[in-house]
Amino acid sequence: LFPNQPPHLSFPEGAGPRHLVAHPTRGEIFFCINEQGSSVTLLRMDPKKGTLQPLQTVSTLPTDFDRPNACADLEISKDGRFLYGANRGHDSIALFQLLQNDELVRKGIFKTEKTPRQFSLSPDNEFLVSAGQGSDRLAIFRVDPASGRLKRTGTQATGKKPWWITLVD
Repeated sequence: LFPNQPPHLSFPEGAGPRHLVAHPTRGEIFFCINEQGSSVTLLRMDPKKGTLQPLQTVSTLPTDFDRPNACADLEISKDGRFLYGANRGHDSIALFQLLQNDELVRKGIFKTEKTPRQFSLSPDNEFLVSAGQGSDRLAIFRVDPASGRLKRTGTQATGKKPWWITLVD
C-alpha cells in the first residue's frame, strides 16, 4: 500500500468533512457531508488514479437560517436518486437529487426532532426514521417514491438521547 498523489483530499477551511457515501450505481460518484460547513460536496473519482475531485458543494440549510448548525449523518437511496443529510441546530433533514448532468440540487428541507444525529432509510426506501438526540424521540417519515420528499407520519418516544438507528429487513 502506498499513498496516491496527492495523498489526501483538501476541503475548504471550516468545511469539516464528516461522512462519505458512494453512489450505489455510479462507481465514480461520491458525496461528503460537511459537519461545520453545513453542506454536501459532490465528488468524482478518477478511476486511473483513485483520487477524488470535488465538483460542487451545496448548503444543507435555508438561506435565512443564521444560528449555529452542525451536519451529522448522510444517507443515499438504493437507486441513487435521492440523498439525505441531517442538520443539528436547524433540526432538519435536507433532501438532494443528482441530476443527469451531474448537478447536485437541494430539493427540500424537512423539520424533524431536536438534534437529528443519525437517521436511517428503510431497505425498501419507503420510510426514513430520524433519531432526535435532543428530544428523546424518533421522527418517522414516509418517502415519496417519485420525488424523495418526506411526509411525517409519526413520532415515537425512546430512551434518553437516542443517537443511532438502523432499519433492517
